Amino acid sequence: MKKSLSVCVLLLALPQASWADNQINDDLIVRGSECVGQDCVLGENFSFETLRLKENNTRLRFVDTSNTGSFPSVDWELVANDSNNGGRNRFSVENVDTDRELFTLEDGAPSYSLYVNDNGHVGLGTQDPQKRLHLTSENSPAIRIEQTGSGGFPNVSWDIQANEDGLSIAYNGELRLRLDSNGNLNLSGSVSASSIAPGTVPDYVFRDGYALMPLPQVRSFIETHGHLPEVPPAAQIERNGLNMTQMQLLLLKKVEELTLHTLAQQRQIDALQAHLQTRQGR
Repeated sequence: MKKSLSVCVLLLALPQASWADNQINDDLIVRGSECVGQDCVLGENFSFETLRLKENNTRLRFVDTSNTGSFPSVDWELVANDSNNGGRNRFSVENVDTDRELFTLEDGAPSYSLYVNDNGHVGLGTQDPQKRLHLTSENSPAIRIEQTGSGGFPNVSWDIQANEDGLSIAYNGELRLRLDSNGNLNLSGSVSASSIAPGTVPDYVFRDGYALMPLPQVRSFIETHGHLPEVPPAAQIERNGLNMTQMQLLLLKKVEELTLHTLAQQRQIDALQAHLQTRQGR
């Protein structure tokens, strides 16, 4: 009877001992794989993992106990899947102190959804990013830049999309700019230039003392060179391209010079008409 009672006491004590906390005041070295969690079993079949977390609510939390000076003390947590019914299958990095989800990968995301290579290039959809940011998609890859309006500002979005036809920029879903693959530019709106240096706008043409080229010299220049004075020839534009701001200012200058020539001609016409009327009145 005494022996049976001792066995019963031992059996009652075993479950309590298995659930008790154990504090190890020295290094703990596990030579092999380790399973942690409520659903780990004897004979756990490990693959290549060294550490396995196994239960229906897996979390790995980093608790920083710093409490002096300006030492960082934020607690972080790696979260695998939501804990509620119908929640997301996801892997996240969360700030425990602020309860913010900072980084998340959801199940179903395509291969190489986020890839950073050894050059620091970031690939979205590719494992071989060629630029600092490289985005790929099967059809018309696009990015969105959005102002959410949460800070009291209007909610707006800009979409940049590219495909074999060209590149387009849309504002709140409305096309604003399109650069076709053949080089043609389509713009919904006007173009303004702000890089105009003081004194370059050719109103100086109308100032006293401006040396306006006489029309005979203009004619001689055109006959010799095949283009207007100061205007670059076609071959130069085809070779080097065209600065639109400079060309617009130059064309304005030529229009103003033409206006001066026209006014001078009008004065001559008026003088001739007055002279003719005088002769006819005799």
